[in-house]
Amino acid sequence: MKTDWFTSARFGMFIHWGIYSIPAKGEWSYANDPWNPGEYEDFAKKFDPENFDPEKWANLAKAAGMKYVVFTTKHHDGFCMFDSHYTDYKVTNTPFGKDVTKMVVDAFRKAGLKIGFYHSLPDWTHPGYADPESPEFYHRKVVHTPTAEEYRSFLDYLYSNVEQLMTGYGRIDLLFFDYTSKYKDEVDYFERERLLEMIYRHQPDILVNDRLAFSKDKVCDFDYYTPEITVMNQAPQVKGKPVVWESCATMNDNWGYVAGDENYKSLTTLVSGLLGCVSQNGNLLLNIGPMADGTLPEKTVERLNGLAEWFRLNGEAVTGCGKSEFTPPFGICYTQKGKSLYAGVLVPPMGDIILPQLKGKVKKVTLLRDDSASMLIDFWGFELLKSDELRIRHPGLQTGDVLKIELV
Repeated sequence: MKTDWFTSARFGMFIHWGIYSIPAKGEWSYANDPWNPGEYEDFAKKFDPENFDPEKWANLAKAAGMKYVVFTTKHHDGFCMFDSHYTDYKVTNTPFGKDVTKMVVDAFRKAGLKIGFYHSLPDWTHPGYADPESPEFYHRKVVHTPTAEEYRSFLDYLYSNVEQLMTGYGRIDLLFFDYTSKYKDEVDYFERERLLEMIYRHQPDILVNDRLAFSKDKVCDFDYYTPEITVMNQAPQVKGKPVVWESCATMNDNWGYVAGDENYKSLTTLVSGLLGCVSQNGNLLLNIGPMADGTLPEKTVERLNGLAEWFRLNGEAVTGCGKSEFTPPFGICYTQKGKSLYAGVLVPPMGDIILPQLKGKVKKVTLLRDDSASMLIDFWGFELLKSDELRIRHPGLQTGDVLKIELV
């Protein structure tokens, strides 16, 4: 199946970067803040990331165990981070003057990662697009009504940009559309089938996400589904069937760079989130928000380096793994690959760990971090256990540790 690489990869890097990095108020700044006419757009005249180093980004991602990248080619503010043939509002018209998307693609492809594009369906700068979730409604509480000609122009502009992305950058593995408004649930606002026909014609093996529709059960099946900033309690189901899925999440409180946002999640939280997604047959797409000069925030680099060290020791519990048939005990998260069952420690145990359903099914248990063996307790403390429960002991376990349980 064409999703096999994706369900094996389990971990990717999301990159939110655009001219919104200059005011450093996040990717929704165009809508959230009271700009004077043309003031926000003028940031394009200042975009010149002298410290942009996509190979560094790619190497950080690869070391952290990420297998693919999703880069923001255009966000809702309408600014194209690629050399669009259909607008002058683009990165190649900035002082930087280069096609950032191509540079990202070349660097990540060289590092061996799969390539994904994020592309916004809304465009707040186009007169043919209108929705209450937009700057005009946020600031003036009105939503204009596009003419038929304006709407047609918007649809053709969206189609043409996506077609350029599908034909100008080699093989593209993933397309992350964002986002269909709840106000458009009853309409096919973006001409879904027309877009998909063109995309699959140019990139037959590409995976396209679910955001061309708000209610997923009313339309065609998508290649993968994208809950956001959460770890699901179970694999999502659409039309009564489990689906391929990925949760995207931020390291701190924002997607695009926000000056002063130091509320970074701990390394153990990021690790737990990754394991949690894999434990329900899902992926984690973890976001970074570069600064305007192309530098990654210091804490972003710290977290990526921390993930790299964790992945070096424990990565086999992620890549190629999925949901286990067994039920984990309190404080533990299971992933599984064949006869290897991985127990991720979410909460360090008070003492011994009771493993349900595993009595007589375990050859040995080792801690991936140092290959030390766990003791299988069969001489006391089992009087009140269920007949299928196994008691094990491994002193000194820490949050983020992984025990490898080799099944018979």
